Amino acid sequence: MSWRSRPDDGPEPIVVDRIRAVEVPVLTEAKRHLVRGDVPGALRYAYPKVLEDLARAYGTAIPEGFSHEEIVDRGFTPEMAPLLDFFDRLYALYAPARFGTGPAPEAGDEVLELLQSLYSAEPMWRLYVTPSLDAAPAPKRDEAMEPVEEESPWQP
Repeated sequence: MSWRSRPDDGPEPIVVDRIRAVEVPVLTEAKRHLVRGDVPGALRYAYPKVLEDLARAYGTAIPEGFSHEEIVDRGFTPEMAPLLDFFDRLYALYAPARFGTGPAPEAGDEVLELLQSLYSAEPMWRLYVTPSLDAAPAPKRDEAMEPVEEESPWQP
């Protein structure tokens, strides 16, 4: 029996739900920078987006102008604690990109790994797979819009 054939005695499999992997847009844009060798640009783009997404995902307010240390001390909730090491390491790469010399060109892989780790937390990736609360709700179906079942002239 080849790998493509199957016994004829069983029913055809039924696909119940198809799941398509979704990549977080922050990762996609960071990858665009990294492919061009623009590690500082990837960091200057990603760090503020991660900060914004952390606040949205965990329902916390992070006032503009806070330093990284203030964000961690005052803005991180206990639910965010597992992300702290990744967030701190991302900032360690981001600070030179924002304020000075920039990270080493070989830091691109680490940047990508850190972003993947940050967005692997369910509240973070859920921002991009479920509708946001800001989105307009789907219109409700009006009962008048329901199809009317008519009697078929072909029925006895």
